[in-house]
Amino acid sequence: MSVKPITSHSQFISIIMEEGKTVIVDFVSERCPHCKAIAPTFDELANKFSSDKIEFYVIDAEKVDDVSFEVGGITSYPTFIAFKDSNKMEESTFGASRERLQKFVEKYCSP
Repeated sequence: MSVKPITSHSQFISIIMEEGKTVIVDFVSERCPHCKAIAPTFDELANKFSSDKIEFYVIDAEKVDDVSFEVGGITSYPTFIAFKDSNKMEESTFGASRERLQKFVEKYCSP
C-alpha cells in the first residue's frame, strides 16, 4: 500500500480512532522542499510496512489547519506523528533524513 492523503478533519479523526491500528502521518506543506525530498522515502517505507495493523498518511498541514491545531500545532515541516488507538505516541521533526525516518517507522512496525 502507498501513502494515502487525509483531506479533512473528520477523515483524520476516523482514521486515528481505529482500535488496534498504528497510523503514521506525515504533516507537510506544499512549499516545503524537505517534504518533497523525503516523500519518496516515506512512500517506500509505507509500501514495505503497511498492513492491517499499520497505515501511512500524508496531510497538507496548511490546508487542513484544524488538524494541525488539534495535534498541538505543527510549526516545522515535515513533521511525522505516530498514533495508536487515537493516542499520539511520538512526534518527530528531522527534515529529510532518510535514516532517521526509517528508524522512526521501524520503531512502530516492530511486533
